[in-house]
Amino acid sequence: MDYADLDAVTWPYQLTNVVHRDLYPTVEPSQPHLSAVGRTVLITGVSGGVGKAIAEAWAIAGASAIVLTGRKVDVLNDVATKIRRVAKLPSTKVLIQPADLKSETSVRQLWDTTAAEIGKIDVLINDAGSMNYAPVGGIEPSEWWNDFEVNVKGPYLMCHYFLKQVEAKGTIIFVGSGTIGSIFPNMSSYTSSKLAQTKLMEFLHVENPDIRCFTLLPGLLKTQMTAEAYLPFARDDPMLTGGVSLFLCTPRADWMRGCIMSVNWDIEEMEAHKKEIQQEGRNKLAFLNAKLGKGGHPWET
Repeated sequence: MDYADLDAVTWPYQLTNVVHRDLYPTVEPSQPHLSAVGRTVLITGVSGGVGKAIAEAWAIAGASAIVLTGRKVDVLNDVATKIRRVAKLPSTKVLIQPADLKSETSVRQLWDTTAAEIGKIDVLINDAGSMNYAPVGGIEPSEWWNDFEVNVKGPYLMCHYFLKQVEAKGTIIFVGSGTIGSIFPNMSSYTSSKLAQTKLMEFLHVENPDIRCFTLLPGLLKTQMTAEAYLPFARDDPMLTGGVSLFLCTPRADWMRGCIMSVNWDIEEMEAHKKEIQQEGRNKLAFLNAKLGKGGHPWET
């Protein structure tokens, strides 16, 4: 890898000429156009760095209620303390509810408690994730499959109960991964599960016209899941994910529904090329790198 270019790992996934690795005005949580006043949000995976940043962004934007869930109660308490401190509104309600997202019973209890304490949830952000790092056959099958339990079953259960709400409307955001477009040895369970997760988002989009669905790529961050070789390139601010998650809940992002959005992409540049992006599906999953249709692919040779 070219260590002289600290964007080298970001370029292969870059849709726009302009690359963002820090907050900029369009996605700055304190900006009035990103106001979350009157909205409720439930965020999974708050024990991790991205989840914490998302929760902080929604507090700064003035959300009426924020539900925090994860496995570590002490971390949830720490996050709750911080977001209460930075919250735009002193009336913002913060609910801590630990849950095992692989257990339907636990997820059902999470939603029952949320309904009783908060009421209807407007925005669900599926951030919880798991990543094994081993070649196929290098770990026990149950360990390999755990990534699917956390990255696919967990979000599915959360979406299931989101949709069970009375007159369910709002936004569901899946925090995905740019790895779904590449093959990195030792990451088969993680990449495959994240690819399946993104396909789940597409089905939700098609089947539920009242629900706004997105997959959000958080960039490259310094987390416990980041491989050592990539740490020098892990320069993205976690708050970018928080800011973009707020943006995706605004009418301005309606044309991106059912698509992938990366925190590194420039929103204004995408809007300038909106017609091409929509017509050509520039921010959607692709089946094959070929023009499939009547007569087959137009061969160049």
